[in-house]
Order: sequence, then C-alpha cells, then structure tokens
Amino acid sequence: MLIELSARILAEQMPPCREVMDTIARRFNETTSYRWGRIIDFLKLHYAITKRTDTAFWRDNVEPSSIPDRLQDLMELWRYQSPWMFDEFDRLEEVFPAASYQYVLYGMDYETSILPGDVAGSAQRAAKLMSENARISQQMRSQLPAHRDLLRKIDEHGLQRI
Repeated sequence: MLIELSARILAEQMPPCREVMDTIARRFNETTSYRWGRIIDFLKLHYAITKRTDTAFWRDNVEPSSIPDRLQDLMELWRYQSPWMFDEFDRLEEVFPAASYQYVLYGMDYETSILPGDVAGSAQRAAKLMSENARISQQMRSQLPAHRDLLRKIDEHGLQRI
C-alpha cells in the first residue's frame, strides 16, 4: 500500500523544475513519515491492549514506555469516547481510518466509559443517527429494482461494459 501511495505521489507531484524539488521532497518525506507512524500506532495498539500475560513479550508490550506518545494520548481519549475521524485521522488517504481502530479496540474488549453527564446526550444523538440511517436506507432501497426484475434485465440486455 505504501509503495502504491508513494508511487502515486511521485507520479502526480513530479516537480517541473529544480526550484521546487526541495519543497516536494520535504512534503513527500513528511507524508511518508506520517504514514509509517500511523502503521506503527495501529500495529502497536494490538499489543498494547492485549490481555495476555503468559510471557515477558506480552507483558513488555503493555508497558506505557513501549507505546508511542501519540497512541498513548489517543488511548487515553478513547477511554471516554470512541475513535472518530477527527482524532487526528483527517488525511484524505489515511492508512488506517478511525473505524479500523474501533474494530481492534472493541474486538479486543477495550472499555470506553461514558461520562455521567454525556449519557442522555449520547443516547439522543445515537437515536437520531439511527433514525436518519434507517430513513436513508429505506430511501435507497426504494430506488433499487426488485431482484427478479434486475436478473431479467441482465438476461435480456447483458451487463454494461465499464
């Protein structure tokens, strides 16, 4: 993935002249460094929240000193709110977006505590979002053809070339 993203940057940002080479090289290096940092954070998260303690390897990996500062800050934040796109996942092409962190955290039984004052507001927001999601889903479903009709149309006309 990093090779493809890097090749894309090089292909799209190849400097037209030497005068801007240093600026483009700096931006490329900053972007690549950012992406590697996010990969390290994401992989380390798997080890940092493990419940395994059967060997020194697992015990060492939950030590705060082995966890990057950025990830430590995010894990502290995630104790009180779920990861979301504005938790420093705001790049157009994130290596691992906030949802990836949610899958790992909650797949490994990470606890997020809801602060007492936020319970009512969170429940109301969740209900509103669920209702909106249901409305949009119904709207989209109503615009789709019935399964049998779609198959009949494909049989009669074939599939369009892409």
